[in-house]
Amino acid sequence: MSVLRENMFNLFMQHLPGISFIKDLAGHYLYVNDQWKRLVSPDPAEAQPGGADGNACARQFEENGQRAIAEAAGIQTVETVQAEDGAHHWIMSEFPIRDEQGEVVLLGGIGFDITRRLRLEEELNIYREQLASLAVELAVAEDRERSRIAGELHDQVGQNLFLAGLKLGSLRSASLAEDDRRVLEEIRQLVSGALQDIRSLTCQLRPPLLAHGGLVAALCWLGEQFREDFGLQVEVFDDQQEKPLSHEVSSTVFQVVRELLLNIAKHASAPRAAISVTTESGAITITVEDGGVGFDVSSVSRNCGKSGGFGLFNARQKIEYLGGVLTVQSEPGRGTRTVIRLPLRGEGGSTTLGAQRGAP
Repeated sequence: MSVLRENMFNLFMQHLPGISFIKDLAGHYLYVNDQWKRLVSPDPAEAQPGGADGNACARQFEENGQRAIAEAAGIQTVETVQAEDGAHHWIMSEFPIRDEQGEVVLLGGIGFDITRRLRLEEELNIYREQLASLAVELAVAEDRERSRIAGELHDQVGQNLFLAGLKLGSLRSASLAEDDRRVLEEIRQLVSGALQDIRSLTCQLRPPLLAHGGLVAALCWLGEQFREDFGLQVEVFDDQQEKPLSHEVSSTVFQVVRELLLNIAKHASAPRAAISVTTESGAITITVEDGGVGFDVSSVSRNCGKSGGFGLFNARQKIEYLGGVLTVQSEPGRGTRTVIRLPLRGEGGSTTLGAQRGAP
């Protein structure tokens, strides 16, 4: 039976997709598997993981083993193993082996190569940085395009509608049949309504209150627009503290909140929404919440191209580029709460929340 157990042990260790070893309490290797021999040395007494004896990595590896023995508890570390094709990184688990009396008599260890995973993580970080850069380029391009469209709507379409309204108004004094007068009045009202829509859209694209009244004033105006356009009652709370924000930050936050309110008006089935703007510890927090139908946040995150998920993803990227964080809390039937936290502009335009960039 003992021979069978020994054979099973050897088969298990040799087919383990990683390195394994057993050492005595003095640090001498009693057993290493074939993976160890291929990656470190055929003779375990000749070399340690991390390089030749005396190498800092090798010393750290030995110190970790001694710590596991001294603490009589398993530890997990990441070690560097030098191989012919370069450095490999292994996640190592070292653990004490006890006898029947519970005394620590040996030290065991297993390790798995995570080099490829770490390289993929590095590539992923590069992609994330590129994505963040694209997000800010998109934000800048959107801001410029909004300004351009707002200018054209005001200077061309708006002016033409205004002149058309004046000319239609002058025709009211002309000798026209009653039916013609009625049609003329309907046309004039349609033109007047279109002109009002153009003015409203122009202000939403490039709200003048952002530059003159600040973010909170612009959000109050936005709430009134949503009440008029969608019947959504929007309450805005302001802690009355100073909020030194750059135009880039204010404009981005305004557009993100506008998008959040649009989602509420279209999808939340909620009659009311609340916006809270507070400052604390050098940061500004904008909270948008409703008591609507809610949604599964994880599902939307997985399917960012559907049901407005990309809009949320895009908003988060913009806020994170500005050094802030955007978090969403929601459950089906329990409403939605979105929190935006951004650094206030300090002296010289420095930020105080940069360390939290990318937080969940």
